[in-house]
Amino acid sequence: MSQPSGSGGGGRAKSNADGQPETIKVSVKSQDGSTVVYKIVRNLKLSKLMHAYCRKKQLDFRTVRFIHEGHRVPGKYTADKLKLEDGAEICCMFHQMGAGFYFMPKTA
Repeated sequence: MSQPSGSGGGGRAKSNADGQPETIKVSVKSQDGSTVVYKIVRNLKLSKLMHAYCRKKQLDFRTVRFIHEGHRVPGKYTADKLKLEDGAEICCMFHQMGAGFYFMPKTA
């Protein structure tokens, strides 16, 4: 016998033992202001999210850095390890070398 479509708790989000939802939405914002939203499980390594973002935006993974709350996001960490909440925002920035001052020595 089939159940009516309204029963069965299909609209509820699953939770882990801590009461946290198993999946969260994380938005990745680029320097040009565009945002891509991903729905991930809390124990997913963030390197998978980073690689997926780079594929979508056609970027070389080695040329960008991912920043959350002023700190670089290591790919080996999970959303649980970084204590990311639902709706967290990660910024994607191009890696830049240099940009320092150099004074030319005086020549006689």
